[in-house]
Amino acid sequence: MTHDDLHDLFAPFARVMLKRMFGGTSVYVDGRIIAIEIDGVLYLKADDVTEPVFEAEGLQKFTYSAKGKTMTMRYFQTPDAAYEDPDAFRPWFKLAVEAAMRAPKPKKKAVT
Repeated sequence: MTHDDLHDLFAPFARVMLKRMFGGTSVYVDGRIIAIEIDGVLYLKADDVTEPVFEAEGLQKFTYSAKGKTMTMRYFQTPDAAYEDPDAFRPWFKLAVEAAMRAPKPKKKAVT
C-alpha cells in the first residue's frame, strides 16, 4: 500500500499521520498509533477488550522474527472487505482507535 492508499482508506474517518518504520508504515490518529502497514498488509491495533473480536473473525495477528524467535504484536490483519468499502472498514477503524486510546499515552522524548 502506498501512503496515498492509506490516506484514502482512513480519510472518511480521521486525518492520519504516517511514519516510516521497520520497512513499513505506522498510522497515527491524534498522536497515537492505530495501525501498521507491512508488505502491503494493514494491521489494526488491538488490546484485551478488542482482541477477541479480531480473533472471532479469524484475522491473523502480526508476527515477525527476531533472534530466531517468532514474536507477535497486538495488531491484527484488516478484513479484506474493509479495504474496498468504508462502511465495512468503519467498525474495525473504531476498534483500533478505541484500543489506542486505552493504551498508556506515549511519553514525549526529552529535549537535550
